[in-house]
Amino acid sequence: MIFGNGIDAQEIDAVAKIAERRPRFIDVILTPAEKVIYNDKKGKHRDEFLAGRFSAKEAYSKALGTGIGAAVSWQDLEILPNEAGQPVIVKHPKLDQLIAHISISHTGNAVHSSVILEQIEDLGQVVSIHRPAWIEISQQALQHNVNYIRELTNAKRFFAVVKANAYGHGMRPIVTAALAAGVDGFAVATMDEGLWLRNYGVDLPIMVLGVTPAEDASILAEYALIPVVTSKSWLEAAKEALQSADCLTVWAAVDTGMGRIGFRDAEALEEALTFIEEQSQFRLHSIGMHFATADSENVAYFEKQLQRWQTILADLNLADTVLLHVANSGTALWHEQPSTDLIRVGAGMYGFDPSQGALKQRELEPVLSLKTELVHVKQVPAGESISYGATYTTQTTEWIGTLPIGYADGYARALQGMRGLLPDGRSVEVVGRIAMDQLMVRLPGEVPVGTVVTLIGQVTNETITLGDLADRMATIPYEIATSLSARLPRYLVD
Repeated sequence: MIFGNGIDAQEIDAVAKIAERRPRFIDVILTPAEKVIYNDKKGKHRDEFLAGRFSAKEAYSKALGTGIGAAVSWQDLEILPNEAGQPVIVKHPKLDQLIAHISISHTGNAVHSSVILEQIEDLGQVVSIHRPAWIEISQQALQHNVNYIRELTNAKRFFAVVKANAYGHGMRPIVTAALAAGVDGFAVATMDEGLWLRNYGVDLPIMVLGVTPAEDASILAEYALIPVVTSKSWLEAAKEALQSADCLTVWAAVDTGMGRIGFRDAEALEEALTFIEEQSQFRLHSIGMHFATADSENVAYFEKQLQRWQTILADLNLADTVLLHVANSGTALWHEQPSTDLIRVGAGMYGFDPSQGALKQRELEPVLSLKTELVHVKQVPAGESISYGATYTTQTTEWIGTLPIGYADGYARALQGMRGLLPDGRSVEVVGRIAMDQLMVRLPGEVPVGTVVTLIGQVTNETITLGDLADRMATIPYEIATSLSARLPRYLVD
C-alpha cells in the first residue's frame, strides 16, 4: 500500500552556489557517509551529487507529508549507491514501517527526484496466518475464465481488472495467476494500485480507471501508468506538472450514459485529442466507455449508449494505434463486441455472474473459496441460547461448533442462517448472531475439532457461491468479495 509520494526539482548551479557561499550547508545536508562520496567526486559531478541528495531528501519529506523539520531532518536521511550504482535510501525515520523507492535524474542544469513511500505489508492490519480461517484462490479457475472469455469475445487484448485488492481476492495471488494466464495488461482504480503492480514487478500496460490528480502526472509518467483523461483542463494541468523529458501515455473516457466520468460530446473530446496530438509530452493509448446495463435483460439503454458511442466516434480521425474499448464483464459475456481491440474484465475473470442469474448462464468457475475449521465442539441441551442477544435457542439437544471467523473478516452479521459445508458435503447452519471474530454452527452430530467447514466454495456436489451470500444480504457478489478483510490470508492453490 502506498503511504505517500513526493517529487522535487532543483537547479544544480543554484545549489552549488549556496554551498560555495555557506560551506556549512554541505555538512547540514550530507551525512558523514554521503560526504565521503561527495569529497571523492570532482567538479560538476560533485555539484550534481549534492543537488541530487538535497532534492531527494526534499522529495522524501514531501512524501512523508511533513517537510524537513522536527519530524525529519537532513541527517535523518541517508542515500547511498547500491552495487549497481543506483541511489538507495538506506536510512530514514520510518525504516521499520515504510519502504522508500527513489529516483534521481539529471537533465542539463536540473536535477529531478521522486520518492514513493510504501507501507510494509499490512501495516496496522495483522494477517492472521496462525488462525484456521483463510481464502483459497484457484489458479485453474482463473485460467479457465480468462481462456473462456477470450474465446467468447475474440478480443485481441485482455486487461485484468484488479482494483480494490483484486475485488477482495488479494492482489498477490490474483496478479500471479493472471500473469500465468497470459493477460495482456491490467486495470486499476487508483494510481497507488498501479504503483503497487510496478513494484511487484509487472511490466505490462496498466490503465488507471479513476481520475488521478494532475499534479501526479510526473509520477504516472515515470512508472508508465496510463491515466484516464476526462477533460482538456486535466491535460493542461498535467502538462504543467510534467518534467521536460517526461512522456505520459493516457486514455480518454467517453460518458455515453454511465453518468460517472468522461467526455459527453464529440467537440470536447476532439479538442482534448487535438491537444494531446500537439504536445510531445503526451501519447494517446485508447478511448473507452462503460456500459451501465450490460448485465440486464432490457437492452434498450445498452443500445442507446452504443449509439451515442458510435455517433461521438464517427467524425474522429484516429490513428490505427489508438485502441477502442467498451467491454466490461457484462458486455463481454452477453453482447456482440462493438470493438475487439481490448476488453476490461473483472467480475467474469473472478467467476462472478454480473447478471445474478438474469441472463444466460456462462461457463465461469468461481475463483474464491472461504474456509475455516472447527475450533470448539460441544453438546448443548434444549432451551439454551447461543451468542449475543439470545436470538437462537436450541429446541433439542444439539451439537454446536464454533468457527474462528466473524464480521470483522467480512462474514457479515446479516448472514445468520446461512450454511457451511462439511468435507462430506453435509450442511451446517449458522446459528445465533455472528460475532466480530467467531460464529457458531449447528452440527449434524459430533464432529471432530479441526474439521474444515467451507463457507464459500464447492464440496462434493454442493456449492455455496458469493451470489448466495449476496442474495441473503440483498446486494451484489462484488460487495461481498471486496468486504472480505485483510485479516484473512489468501493462498493460491492448484
